[in-house]
Amino acid sequence: MTNRIPKDAYAMIIGSMKCGTSSLYNYLQGHPEICPAIDKEPEFFSENQGHGVQVDNYSDLWSFNDSVHKYALEASSGYTKYPSEPNVPKNIYGYGIRPKFIYIIRSPFDRITSHFNFMQWDKTWLLNIDDSHLISTSNYFLQLEQYRKYFPLEDILILDFDELRGNPRLVLQRIYHFLDLSHSYFPEDYEVKNPTQIGTKLERNLRSLKLGSLKLGAFFRNVPNPLKKLGQNLLRGAFPPEKRILTDAEKEFVYNELKQDMDKLHHIYGIDVSKWGFDIQRR
Repeated sequence: MTNRIPKDAYAMIIGSMKCGTSSLYNYLQGHPEICPAIDKEPEFFSENQGHGVQVDNYSDLWSFNDSVHKYALEASSGYTKYPSEPNVPKNIYGYGIRPKFIYIIRSPFDRITSHFNFMQWDKTWLLNIDDSHLISTSNYFLQLEQYRKYFPLEDILILDFDELRGNPRLVLQRIYHFLDLSHSYFPEDYEVKNPTQIGTKLERNLRSLKLGSLKLGAFFRNVPNPLKKLGQNLLRGAFPPEKRILTDAEKEFVYNELKQDMDKLHHIYGIDVSKWGFDIQRR
């Protein structure tokens, strides 16, 4: 047993946020040739996330057995949040490792809606739905270009959220081929992890209240899931959740903000952006 992990034996699910990264990590972590991190989202190479795992060395995140494992796996969505995280690819490269990267993308309109609703859980995170952070996280071409400055395209696998949701086994087969893993393991079920919860204003207000120095949101995280679910059902029965969706004007704004880079995403990375409603320019 050793934690001396070869520099090319790391695999990172780098996002995008609200594109199924938690589910995919859950599907992969049971593969016998994959060693999962002690936390799915350590954010070791991020600088501004605040929820990562503090370790002295990156390899300390794993109990890696080099006689069994081919890859050490993690999934930090902060790794594709440029420009709020401007240096992640540079930090990874400078650390001296050469990982394989897995990047999941979905319709920007759907991703922004899910991201926005997710962030409503914490009042300190409230943003406008056309906020630049939501737009840039959905600018997949922009995010990929940060990695292409340091890493070759053949080390980056781009996946489709709709395919992951519709045929997860096929997506896993693509990943196994990409990482040269055995195709002998598949999960018994494909449970969705970390779905976006649509909360009420009352829930958000309760989570932001403090008992002394302790925020109730932090307290609720330690409540047993069955009891937590019962409380949520009672609250949502009395106060129906408010799901925010994009208006036509907001969709037009997102389209105009992303259309040029979506065209580049198609021509340079071969992604069919027309299924998301973006026009493809002839070249």
